[in-house]
Amino acid sequence: MSAPEIDKGDWRLQTTKHLAEDWTSPWSGITSPKGTRITVVSVIKLTKKKLLTVPIPNATALMLNASARAFESARALRVSSEIDKSLKKEVSFTSETDALDYIERMIESIILAYSAIEAFANESIPSDFVYTRHKNSDVLLDASNKESIERHVPTDEKLTAVLPEVLGCKSPKGTHCWQNYKQLKVSRDRTIHMKTEDRKSSGPELDTIWKAIVLTPAPHLSAKALVDYFVKNMTNKPQWHQRFLHAT
Repeated sequence: MSAPEIDKGDWRLQTTKHLAEDWTSPWSGITSPKGTRITVVSVIKLTKKKLLTVPIPNATALMLNASARAFESARALRVSSEIDKSLKKEVSFTSETDALDYIERMIESIILAYSAIEAFANESIPSDFVYTRHKNSDVLLDASNKESIERHVPTDEKLTAVLPEVLGCKSPKGTHCWQNYKQLKVSRDRTIHMKTEDRKSSGPELDTIWKAIVLTPAPHLSAKALVDYFVKNMTNKPQWHQRFLHAT
């Protein structure tokens, strides 16, 4: 007879552990058997008399999943309009609504994918880590703790200097996943800080934000590839990583 399968819960959960032995709650008197899953939760006060309990997700997993769903929705619209299948030299979506929905879904996917990278970088910094770098000269050094790094060090620097120091690995600069990350970052920045000049009507020769959005490769996969680069150097890998649901 095979052993019962361990309940791991949803793959997006931040932390799950299992009881090593039976445990009786001193508050309720209820006994939980060995192997029972323990999940970290947050309690939210909805009204004076009602509390909502929610399991705490891993932010990277949550946003990667949301990015993937948005991209898959966008891709479905592109497929249904036969944008890539058609042999015509000029193509368009089946309707204006489909075209605008496609752009919305791609924007969602791009922003969420980049946010997943930011979350991963921050959560991968140990609580006792101190990052030292030169400040305005080759002599003065600036030492930053985890909180300061999260708030004040740019994401690019976290990925090319901080995390490589934390994990004892090389910077991802020059790799394929880094090039895709840079393209994702440009699209995200142009979307978040949209300029009037970037949104105007144009011919194919101009590089507008709409062109950047349409030509951005699957955002969640670009983000996942960069995460993979660092995870392979981790001793304690994130629980969600091996259970990632989307094809890579």
